[in-house]
Amino acid sequence: MLPLFVALALAAVLARSKLAAFLLSSVLLAAETAVSAYLLYANADLLLFNAFQISGFSMLFALLFSFMLLLVNLLVYKYSKDYAEHLLMLGFVLAGAVMVPAATSMLMLFICLELIAVPTAFMMLLAGEHHIEATVKFFIMSAVAIAVFSFALALIFPYSAQMGISALSANPNIGGNALIVLALILFVAALGFGAELFPFNLWVPDVYEGAHSYVTAMLAGVNKTVAFVALLEIIFIVFAAYKATFSSIALLLSVATMFFGNLVALAQKSIKRLLAYSSISQAGYLLIGFVVASPFGIEASIFQLIAHSFMIIGAFAIVLWLESRGLRTLDDYGGLNSRNRFAAASLTLLLLSMAGIPPLMGFVGKFLLFSSAVDSGMLILAALGILNSFISVFYYARVISAMYSTTEHSHLKTEPFVAAVVVVTLAVILVFGIYPQPLIAVAQLASKALLGA
Repeated sequence: MLPLFVALALAAVLARSKLAAFLLSSVLLAAETAVSAYLLYANADLLLFNAFQISGFSMLFALLFSFMLLLVNLLVYKYSKDYAEHLLMLGFVLAGAVMVPAATSMLMLFICLELIAVPTAFMMLLAGEHHIEATVKFFIMSAVAIAVFSFALALIFPYSAQMGISALSANPNIGGNALIVLALILFVAALGFGAELFPFNLWVPDVYEGAHSYVTAMLAGVNKTVAFVALLEIIFIVFAAYKATFSSIALLLSVATMFFGNLVALAQKSIKRLLAYSSISQAGYLLIGFVVASPFGIEASIFQLIAHSFMIIGAFAIVLWLESRGLRTLDDYGGLNSRNRFAAASLTLLLLSMAGIPPLMGFVGKFLLFSSAVDSGMLILAALGILNSFISVFYYARVISAMYSTTEHSHLKTEPFVAAVVVVTLAVILVFGIYPQPLIAVAQLASKALLGA
């Protein structure tokens, strides 16, 4: 993984043309995806340099992140002004993202999270001066998050000087300690910024709207997933003895996040802000698996994490293309079907999947999450999740209705790079919506690897 990152960085610096850099970076990202897929298929279990654990869990997310960044790379190539600089930042994000699920120590996890946050802020800034506000807000959120994370690390340092994730979980003295509970809360708060959990997400819609849409796609599809992966590692390995405590915290966060995202989304007219609040509500659904804290719940969260990554990147790819044509608000989307049927049909399918309509991948993910809550006797939590899904249908329906309710005579030409990203994401949510068993099996494999089962 690291040699590929170095090669990607060199491609950005040494390539003589934008096209050459794009082709070389695409080949390298595809190679990273292929290597991760092979190691996942082989069910590899290796320890590298006493710092990285190659397992079903780490390789599943390495595969996901490298593939997501391959899609983001298409959008960056088409819409960025300084592609080489953006590509260099993507190399750092790739390195941090694939190392987070493989990290064997909290210190390495800390470094990898920073390796993602700082280049993301630079990508926002490179997009132009009018993105400065979003950059500053993102930087402040990241700075606060990493400071809180550092304080939590200080609280658990006495239990393992090397900060080993497994060593911490195996330490018998870590149980029944009030400071450890405080550390748990601080870790949740620190990662809550990236995971978009209420109340740490209040600037997220501003950042999503103010950043260039290819950066927003990466934030929602990669950075957010990385935060949830780190949460999975910390909660279910380091703080395994505190599952009941975290379950209570996650219950409150899940319900508050779902309702906050869905209710505020109802009032939005900006498409990017609407999708931002939709992404926040999705974070609330994802936490249901954490509340359940069972292997089934973890499998459901992993499945829905993958589904969300594809759905949100596909949606923001369309938004990026339409934004470049001056379409930003709900009113602007009026008559989109008559202007470009591909865009209207694709966005409709992606929104229906986010709402949890069968036979799409988003439905399968929500069904698994709600089923895990029912299996654990948490009927009220499942009912609240279903209620929030019904609420989300209203604002998704507003967008779909606008696209099909009026007629416009001007035509929008399909953008090939955007179309490629959208077709891939649609293919994934359709295939794994109709036939989800292979991905469910992979999620089970990743869950077992995480829990050491």
